[in-house]
Amino acid sequence: MGRQTRNLTRREPAAEAEERGFRLLDAHRRADSSWVGELSSSALATAMSALALRLLGHPAESGPVAGGLAWLAATRNPDGGWGDAPGEPSNMNATSIAAAALARCAPRRYREEVAGGRRWVEEHGGFAALNDPRTTTLSGPGRTLWALAGLVPPERVRKLPTEMILLPRRIRRTVSTTFPAFLSLSLLHERFRPSPRWRRPLRRRAEREALAWLRRAQGPNGSYEESAFLTSLIAAALTAAGAEGGDIVRRALPFVLRSRRPDGSWPIDRDLENFDTTQAILAHHEAGRPLREAGRVREWLLDNQFRRPFFPTSSPPGGWAWAYPAGWPDTDDTACALRSLRLLGVPAGHPSIRLGLRWLYRMQNRDGSWPTFVRGSRMPFDHGCPYITSQVLSALALMGPEARRGAPLRRALAYLRRAQRPDGSLGSLWFRPHTRGTAAAVEAFSDLGLSGDPLVGRAARWLAEHQNPDGGWGDGHGAPSTAEETAWASAALLRLGGGEAARKGVRWLVEHQDPGGWKPAVIGLYYASLSYSDTFYALSYPLVALARHRRLSR
Repeated sequence: MGRQTRNLTRREPAAEAEERGFRLLDAHRRADSSWVGELSSSALATAMSALALRLLGHPAESGPVAGGLAWLAATRNPDGGWGDAPGEPSNMNATSIAAAALARCAPRRYREEVAGGRRWVEEHGGFAALNDPRTTTLSGPGRTLWALAGLVPPERVRKLPTEMILLPRRIRRTVSTTFPAFLSLSLLHERFRPSPRWRRPLRRRAEREALAWLRRAQGPNGSYEESAFLTSLIAAALTAAGAEGGDIVRRALPFVLRSRRPDGSWPIDRDLENFDTTQAILAHHEAGRPLREAGRVREWLLDNQFRRPFFPTSSPPGGWAWAYPAGWPDTDDTACALRSLRLLGVPAGHPSIRLGLRWLYRMQNRDGSWPTFVRGSRMPFDHGCPYITSQVLSALALMGPEARRGAPLRRALAYLRRAQRPDGSLGSLWFRPHTRGTAAAVEAFSDLGLSGDPLVGRAARWLAEHQNPDGGWGDGHGAPSTAEETAWASAALLRLGGGEAARKGVRWLVEHQDPGGWKPAVIGLYYASLSYSDTFYALSYPLVALARHRRLSR
């Protein structure tokens, strides 16, 4: 009896942390019954938005331009550069674009900041590195803004060909989510270095088709992909190029202004409302907690499914995006939406479930993996991914015997076994490696009743061996512990019965919860190497781990 009492006492802090977490989760719920967190402010988005507004005539001395520039100056790192979020290590993408925006908008006021940014770039390869897409993820925007700001002669900029629009759709769509930026930047590059006379008729045709494509791809709210960075980039490029895209820019401007935050900054994307909502549903399911207004959130998910083919990627109907109305259908959000609908009681035979499954099957790559946006893409941020493939498998596990035994599932399992690294870990395109990808594979195999698979044993050993001394997890490569990665690893190990590593992880989560929840970490990825945080990741995922711990401890 004494031992049972002591065990109960030890479990109480975790149960209390879980209860506090769910109260905070409720605070994130919106009037339409969905959930949404807040993404970290971004030097990239702030610089690009301020620049676009300045090019459109907004004064640099006051208003949103002045506020954005002041935020950039205040968040510069001691080494002279900028990171993807305040306090993050400086990198070429953020530093080059922030320095260029300051130089173009207010060079006298921010002379010191511009000089510091230029020094950082020179110390890390200079314009040669910035001009090379093999070394700089956002080379296109970065090198273009340096020319626009007068930091390099325009003729030094590697030119993008607008004629890409004239290639067959099956080829150009593999450029994926960067195609809107590609087209708009290419129009500005033509101004930098005009085509020879003999090529101009083809150029004029390509420009007309590029502008028509951009008009059709622009979202109902004026944005591109719900991204202030991308929307501002397109508006700035079209304005600076003097292209006949004034209607596109006018529709984009209100979205850019609405996306600005009170402190003068902009986030990289508006939010991740679909993904955040599906993670809240999963947390409630793991905890066995009734979901208030479940019918409303179920209808919210059903209403947001794409019912028509999606023009920019040529994907069929059936997918879900990360946010609406201008997000693009993607595999991760579609898998999470399907899983959530099943957890909310929607039968596997429901038309929306069947449509979503067909979408997933058509997206699977030949090697058995799943990409994010475009089947067969080889872009650095959109190709076969162990994490995304695992997310799909977790969804298929809820879809009935046919889906669980089908050829797509068998091919995916074979892909994951091939993708596992010799040390047992697996990768992820959308979160920093390797904790997330490894934990997701353990979850997927366990969902399918395959927890005895050798892949799972190797993955679990990697997780246990890469736990930090404080009991939490970081990226598995020496980074400090985070709530998100500790939750992923702990929850995965709890699927396998727990153990000392899982208990230490739960203890870390309990000890690091404060009245506002858990501190969000910059662990999300976009464009393969750019980072962000989401307050919701640091709330919903720990609740999954705490709920599993409570159930296992009964």
